[in-house]
Amino acid sequence: MDTELDATLLLLAMYKQANSSTTAYIEADELGEWADRGDDRLLTLISHLERANLIVRGPAASGLWCQLTAVGVVKAEQVLRDRSRPAARYDAALNGLIAAATDKFPTHRLEVQAFLFTRHARILDQVLELDEIFSAIEFLEEEKLVTVERDGSRPTAITLTSQGRRCGWNDTVNVQGFLAGQQPSGIGQSWYVTVNGGAPQMGQGNVQHNTFGLDVTQVMQIVRELNGLIPTLKLPEQVRERIAEDVEALEREAERDEPQPNRINRLLEAVREGMLTQSGTATATAAATAAAAVARLIG
Repeated sequence: MDTELDATLLLLAMYKQANSSTTAYIEADELGEWADRGDDRLLTLISHLERANLIVRGPAASGLWCQLTAVGVVKAEQVLRDRSRPAARYDAALNGLIAAATDKFPTHRLEVQAFLFTRHARILDQVLELDEIFSAIEFLEEEKLVTVERDGSRPTAITLTSQGRRCGWNDTVNVQGFLAGQQPSGIGQSWYVTVNGGAPQMGQGNVQHNTFGLDVTQVMQIVRELNGLIPTLKLPEQVRERIAEDVEALEREAERDEPQPNRINRLLEAVREGMLTQSGTATATAAATAAAAVARLIG
């Protein structure tokens, strides 16, 4: 049983029941399916949430009456937003596939159909879409973390490579973080840079030194790659134009004498989420790969 996951789901159920109020009392054992979990399990989850200052207990002796704290309301709303964010769902697909294949010891072979019925195919209480899973499989194959079996063009199973096994053996599977540690280069392999401050210089004849945690050279490389990819995206014109505008703003910011890391970070995130809306079959993989490259710049 995953206490962290169950506690988060219980928090969301409380948030819905209380209609985001911090004054309403919620009886945990009367929250639909949670009534079947048993008092001992509910008390464990409530204690977990209480220690995190997400709820407070009410006066009932059972310990099952609770109120959301202001922190709990903010946390629930953040989780609900993240559940719908394409970038978060993409990461969940990457990590879930590796984790589920790792569970298939010793072959490490995972059928896609079987994956859909595992807890790894969920982002909280939602099952990932097939298109999200297929896109993640393409990326994992390109990064040589898996080999893929197909029926025509449709992935049917994956098997972890030796590299994929090393990624899966970590206590917490984090594909983006694992690949970042390999220090690859290029948009297909990408980079990892923490954008957290400093004032590097960039321009003709200048040499970029990554002494402040912001490598503008890598940002500009991403800009060049994205400019080549944008015209191929099978997206509504309005969406494609918005991505192009974000990339242009990113380029202008990176060329400033004192680039602002927070603004670069926001623009990178906007570009990444825009890329993950890509739905055309010809360039979906390229867009997802570009999104993953941008993600590692965000850190």
